[in-house]
Amino acid sequence: MNVPDASQKVKKIAIKFLLSNSLTGSLIGTGGKVIKELIEVTNCRVNVSGSTDTYPGTSDRVVLLIGTQDSVSLAQTLIWEMIGLMTKTLLDSNERVEWSPKETLNQLGQNEDIEVVNRFTIPAASGGLVLGKAGANIKKMAMDSEAKISMSTKEEALFTQERILTLTGTVGSCIRCTDMILAKLNEQHEVAQFVNRGTTYTSPLNHSIGAPLGSSIGGRRGAGVPGIDHHHQGTVGDAAVADTTITLSVPDELIGNIFGKQGQTMREIISLSGAKVVVSAR
Repeated sequence: MNVPDASQKVKKIAIKFLLSNSLTGSLIGTGGKVIKELIEVTNCRVNVSGSTDTYPGTSDRVVLLIGTQDSVSLAQTLIWEMIGLMTKTLLDSNERVEWSPKETLNQLGQNEDIEVVNRFTIPAASGGLVLGKAGANIKKMAMDSEAKISMSTKEEALFTQERILTLTGTVGSCIRCTDMILAKLNEQHEVAQFVNRGTTYTSPLNHSIGAPLGSSIGGRRGAGVPGIDHHHQGTVGDAAVADTTITLSVPDELIGNIFGKQGQTMREIISLSGAKVVVSAR
C-alpha cells in the first residue's frame, strides 16, 4: 500500500479583493444567484463581508477567494471581467446590468481593453516574495503584464497583517498581473495563510487589557497575579497618551505554542489585540 506523500498535497492559496458596495452587489446578485454561479464555475470558495463590514481604512467590502491556483485564477479573471463590464456600463449608460459568470466565461476577452483600477490583499508574510530583492519581482510583473502595480508598506500592514496591491491598467493586463502574483504565492513550499482568515476586521480600540486607559494600575509585582508585572505610563486622565505594559513569565516549554508555526500565532495575537509584543531572549 502506497502512503501519499504529504509534500504532494494540493496547495490552497488565498487573496482578498476589496470591492465597492456597488460592485459587491453585482458579485452577489439577486438572492445570491450570481455568487453561487461563480462558485460553481470556478470551484473556488468565495466569502463576502457583510454590508457594514468594510476593510480597515476604506469603504470597501472584502471578497475572500480560497482554492487551488487554478480555481483562484479563474475566479479573479471573472471578477476583473465583472469590474470591466460594470465600468463600461457606468460610462455608457449609468445603468446597472445583471452579470453572469457563466456567460462571461464563454465570452472571455470582451472587456479586455477597458481601463480599470482595483485592489486586493495578500498575506503580509508573502509581501517580500512578491516584491523581490530591491523590488525586482514586482517591477518585472508590471513590465510583463503591462499593468501598474503598487503595494502598501510593511508598516501599513501592522494591524491587518495584509499587504494591499493596487492594480491599474486594462482588464487584460490586470488579469495577467494577478495571475503572476498567484504563481509567485504558489512558489512557497508552505503557502502563507492570512492571519485573519475571515472577512470581518475588529479595531484594536475595541479590545482592552487591564484597567481603562488613563487610570492607575498597581506597580507591585503581579498585582495579585503570579508571574505578571504591570507598568503604567502616560498622564492620568489623558487616554490619548496612556500606555499599559504587562510582563508575563512564560515557561520555556510553552514559548513554541505562543509563536506558532512560522510565527503565525504570534502575528495573530498582534493583529487581533493591536498590542506590541516583545519576547526576551531568555
